[in-house]
Amino acid sequence: MGERVLVTGATGFIGSHLVDELLWKGYEVAALIRESSDLRWLRGKGVEFIHGDLLGKGKLPSLRGFSHIFHLGGATKALHRRDFYRTNKEGTERLIEAARKIRGIKRFVYLSSQAAAGPSPAERPQKEEDPPCPVSPYGESKVHGEEVVLSCRDKFPVTILRPCAIYGPRDAYMLELFKRISRGYIPLLGREPIFLSFCYVEDLIQALVLSIRREHPSGEIFFIADGERYSLDFFADVVSSSLHVKLRKIHIPLWIAWFYAAAADGWGLVRRRPASFHRSKCAEASQRNWVCDISKAKKQLGFRPRFRLEAGVRVTLRWYKEKGWL
Repeated sequence: MGERVLVTGATGFIGSHLVDELLWKGYEVAALIRESSDLRWLRGKGVEFIHGDLLGKGKLPSLRGFSHIFHLGGATKALHRRDFYRTNKEGTERLIEAARKIRGIKRFVYLSSQAAAGPSPAERPQKEEDPPCPVSPYGESKVHGEEVVLSCRDKFPVTILRPCAIYGPRDAYMLELFKRISRGYIPLLGREPIFLSFCYVEDLIQALVLSIRREHPSGEIFFIADGERYSLDFFADVVSSSLHVKLRKIHIPLWIAWFYAAAADGWGLVRRRPASFHRSKCAEASQRNWVCDISKAKKQLGFRPRFRLEAGVRVTLRWYKEKGWL
């Protein structure tokens, strides 16, 4: 029998890939789910389902018996600013409080985001020791989530990962960008180039698993990406070339992007459903540099990214087409 691992956010894009990898490596995996959770990626795989809501008023189920906890659950879009904090900070507090009550936790892993760090300096990639400077409510809420986790660094070992722009099979968010490119156009904010670090989902899963298998100090934070610096234009060219599509790049003035994001937020309130492109996302997208340094993850975790952008995009597009998503 393998060690017992709990995963929050297991039904999502990243979480479902993590569950697959943990099962393949022989761990017993439990997923914390709600009544409304979509289980399509988890059914029939031998995953234990534990019902509990990190945002609910009732007590969470006991975490006794788990050796490792992966906290991937969180909100990337919300109707109100406070909703980011409620999910990403207060939800994390509830899980940490439940973890405090038991013994035997070997590692608590928190999936944060590059948004918590904020944009990188123009002259160099961002490092973990740089002070966080988030530019969006989402990023701010993830910083608060990190602080909650770090408050327990002496109670049990904790690790925080900050992945960059993640893409891969099962990802519905980046799918929208792929669809636009497949139609022959991509909107670009402003005229100046935007530089990013990208991370294929399998490389992120590698880092998550290494975080519980490689010994390292409690309280460490790691950026995770493929180690390269790409322009958004280059990303668009890679996708369009793979699709054999002639691409038009439409430069959108920032004021129009902000107006659209505000209108989308307003329409989201009417529909009671958050928009995909909202003011929080616009605040991040209007920055020019989102490039990180992964040397710390390489040194301490033994992280070795396997997918450059071109290879990851090809695999992702193939999956989208096979599933009829594109």
